Amino acid sequence: MEPRLQVKNISKVFPGVKALSDISIDFYPGEAHALVGENGAGKSTLIKIIAAVYTATEGKVYLEGKECSFSSPKEALDAGISVIQQELSIAPDLTVAENIYLGREPHRGLRLDRKKMNADTQNLLDDMDLHINATAYCRDLTAAEQQMVEIAKIVSRNSKVVVLDEPTSSLSEHEINALFLQIRKLKEKGVALIYVTHRMKELFEICERVTIFRDGCKVTEKMIEGSTEQSIVADMIGRSDLKNYYNKHPHKIGGEVLRVEKLCQGKKFRNVSFTLKKGEILGFYGLVGAGRTEVMEAIFGATKLDSGKIFLNGEEILFSKPQEAIQKKIGFVTEDRRRTGLLLEKAITENVGLPSLTAHARHGLVNFKWEQEVTSEYKEKLSIKTPDIKTIVGTLSGGNQQKVILGKWLAANSEILILDEPTRGIDVNAKSEFYALMYDFVENGGSIIMVSSEMPEVIGIADRVYIMREGYISGELSDVELSEQTLIQHASITSDAE
Repeated sequence: MEPRLQVKNISKVFPGVKALSDISIDFYPGEAHALVGENGAGKSTLIKIIAAVYTATEGKVYLEGKECSFSSPKEALDAGISVIQQELSIAPDLTVAENIYLGREPHRGLRLDRKKMNADTQNLLDDMDLHINATAYCRDLTAAEQQMVEIAKIVSRNSKVVVLDEPTSSLSEHEINALFLQIRKLKEKGVALIYVTHRMKELFEICERVTIFRDGCKVTEKMIEGSTEQSIVADMIGRSDLKNYYNKHPHKIGGEVLRVEKLCQGKKFRNVSFTLKKGEILGFYGLVGAGRTEVMEAIFGATKLDSGKIFLNGEEILFSKPQEAIQKKIGFVTEDRRRTGLLLEKAITENVGLPSLTAHARHGLVNFKWEQEVTSEYKEKLSIKTPDIKTIVGTLSGGNQQKVILGKWLAANSEILILDEPTRGIDVNAKSEFYALMYDFVENGGSIIMVSSEMPEVIGIADRVYIMREGYISGELSDVELSEQTLIQHASITSDAE
């Protein structure tokens, strides 16, 4: 079988950084070929070269045996190379159908054939078993639904090569199954798939081959059949000792620091009550749409509650805006880091210092010296991979962007951290480092609420877990009661809460 796509001797050099070094890989029709490695290993750079976002410093790309000389991503797309990026590229003020057919809308004469476009889109969504209306505006969809619109857009094209960069990061189990069904259909049609993920389980479910990157180099390429998760992870991080991955160990848990009673907000959540203790890592588990994020946003003052009470260190409080929560030493690592967590066009220093500008100002002016010192401190502590603390945040990898967000709340001396899907898009080694940082935080007297859809993460990290289902808390489990079975049971049952 001839390769559908080939990259030969690809190298890419940025100022001060060699992102890729002599990479050669063949991608075959009808196969899903995984690219794995730590953040900054070079996977995203290679994808951008294939999609003509970047030009290789050395080496060539071949599609069906012909050298590619694309001058723009649109030329690559027109030639049959489609990419689903990790971060959404949805136009929020357009409908689902308008997004899917953007730039290739059907016409009847000189007029847009909106009826055909809507009907074809609805047929596509129904075929994918997605409960999404073709005429709905994308701004009204959840992050998971927007991701599925991206996937539907790619499925609607007869692409020769499809690149999927962390496509399941914001999807529920049902939506992941729908995605995998479409991937299998694409493979049956002879499409070559390039699949980037940090979820090892997915490799064995959907991929035939894997290439492992480390520090911009190709470490090895192997068939999935006959490989193990441990061997792949060991190749990724360059060592075979994977003990203490979650770094879980006994730590002191004190008295109550936060209590919420019967919080309600429209149809999003009702009668939510829970407590958080000093030094505790409190998990919140549930399926996508269960209401976990909405509860945390309301506590933080980002949205308004209909009713309920919040007590911080025994004092009743109600934040009308996030600034008030920040002043009370509460930090929030949001689920969507690019939209609500970062100023993408600003430097790392400006992002890290942002919540603390007022506290460290001198005569009403920004304290640039403090800003640079604290950013340098957390660059080292969090192992943020960047040549300079003044690097623009939007140019960093997803995992390093997440570390910048954590750094800004640590720099703000937060006593309570709300972490919403904190390790999404972070590689295996960085996750372990992140967990260690979480334990450092609680051992120094902080408290954490961790919202996570990753069952192994919840089981491996949390001291106690609340499970949400359809806007209600459907269960509470101690760490000794935690298992995949108990989590699924509580997340799937219909709550009897009133």
